[in-house]
Amino acid sequence: MFSSFSQTEEKLSQLPFDAIRDSIHKYKFSDRPKAIKAAEAYILKGKREKDKTEEWLGMESIALIYVRFRMYKEANEQAEKTLEFAKNNNLPKQEMRSLSFLGDLQKAVTTVDKQLFYYNKLLQLAEARNDEVYRETALNKIAAVQDFSGNTEKAINTYKKSLEYYQNKPLDSNFNQIKKNSNILSIYSSLAISHLKLNQLDSAKLYSTNIKKFKEKELDTCYAAYKYTIDAEIAYKEKRFKAARQNYEKAYAVCPSEYDLIQLNKAYALGKIVVGEKNYPEAIRILQKGLDDYQVTAVEEGFMGDYYDKLAEAYKNTGNFESASYYFEKYLSSQAEFNQLKENARESFIKKERAAFKKDFDALVSEKEKNQSNFKYLLLGGAILILALLFLLLKFYRNKKADELKFETLLAKIEAAPSPEGIIDTRDEELEEKNITEVPEETKQQILEGLKKLEKQEYFLKQECNSYNVARKIGTNTSYLSKVINNYYGKNFNTYINDLRINYTITRLKNDAIFRSYSIQSIAEEVGYKSADSFTKYFKKDTGLNPSFYIKEIKNIT
Repeated sequence: MFSSFSQTEEKLSQLPFDAIRDSIHKYKFSDRPKAIKAAEAYILKGKREKDKTEEWLGMESIALIYVRFRMYKEANEQAEKTLEFAKNNNLPKQEMRSLSFLGDLQKAVTTVDKQLFYYNKLLQLAEARNDEVYRETALNKIAAVQDFSGNTEKAINTYKKSLEYYQNKPLDSNFNQIKKNSNILSIYSSLAISHLKLNQLDSAKLYSTNIKKFKEKELDTCYAAYKYTIDAEIAYKEKRFKAARQNYEKAYAVCPSEYDLIQLNKAYALGKIVVGEKNYPEAIRILQKGLDDYQVTAVEEGFMGDYYDKLAEAYKNTGNFESASYYFEKYLSSQAEFNQLKENARESFIKKERAAFKKDFDALVSEKEKNQSNFKYLLLGGAILILALLFLLLKFYRNKKADELKFETLLAKIEAAPSPEGIIDTRDEELEEKNITEVPEETKQQILEGLKKLEKQEYFLKQECNSYNVARKIGTNTSYLSKVINNYYGKNFNTYINDLRINYTITRLKNDAIFRSYSIQSIAEEVGYKSADSFTKYFKKDTGLNPSFYIKEIKNIT
């Protein structure tokens, strides 16, 4: 580490890369000229040693320094240079990293169109290079823009696909367990935030529970903050302000930062909680200090609406109507700008879809011009397509009618059944254990009584409910258990458990409005299934209906 920046860049570049990098980190928040001088020395050293990767890292450092000091235009110009350098020197990893960085920057310097342009370029290059990590990075960034534009459901679907990718990705020298855990936790966090936007608290809590399973030592530095941030947001939504404050304080303690934007976010997080507690003077102190320390730039005004809203509310409740009016006007202005940004994002996606459609349409027209004789086949194909669509439409209505009939039949069975266990009573044609003669009569009674006891305790709703655990709780073995269930119920063990679960679900969904508001995934886990797919399969097998259709119809009659 050098002690004085009076030395020339040439002298600084004689130091090891690590030493120069330490100096960049030391000054990147506090002294821009010194930090940039160190980065330029890093570039010079990379040139001298003919190391293009290190040279690129020095160039990227300058762009990052500009971002730290909120000089977004200069950061964008430097980032474009890093992209060009990576292209010219065949550095595909660095090229993809430059595209990702440039996409992030566009939110502050240009338009959503340009942001999506860079993210889509990143996606194309990642797919061409078969780089799965950057492909997922691009998809997640595009999903974040979708979320921002108001298409949160589509963003959630993208996040879920990415989650599945990281969960199934094998470990290797470049992807260790800590990186895997950190990526999964990050996506859990995105999913939780998206569900909070949709006011789907039960789903957000589900992902929060998954996040808590990770220990801090199992994650990259700072990722542990997600564990507390999501809990803080959930607590805030539920007006548990003390818990919200404690979790936010833990989040910022886990990952302290000198970055002024982080300090502004912290002021907003704590300030809005104090507003919720109606401690308005303290809220003003926190929020005003955060704003005064940060000094919002013009390009950031569109993202400050929530902050100004809370500050206006705090001033209004202290009787300072002049300041309240001032910040309320700033809130309205910020909100209008933010809504325009959202609309621009939405239009960008529509524009992309239109462009894709036009491309396909133009290809058809071009093909027609090349070979006019094929026109009749296109007409024929169009007619077939229309007929196919009509057929699918007819099939849809027939299926809908059939489902409505199945629902009415199921409803009648519910009303007629003396108890929930009698609604669905599946019988298996092929039984695993037919011979019951070897089971002592006393043991048979013990098993039957034990099963009834476990049914009353609703043990079948637990995911751990399998033949081994049931046999152990009753005090018998799995063979005897299977024989008795086969003989007395006419079904195998799995069918017996599934019938209990589906009957419980049918009845509870009919009687419990809150349970009906759960997501299918949450319902599945509540009744003992590990996945929504598994639950849906058994529900449809037993009732002939998808659970979503059953829930919709129940809502219509209650």
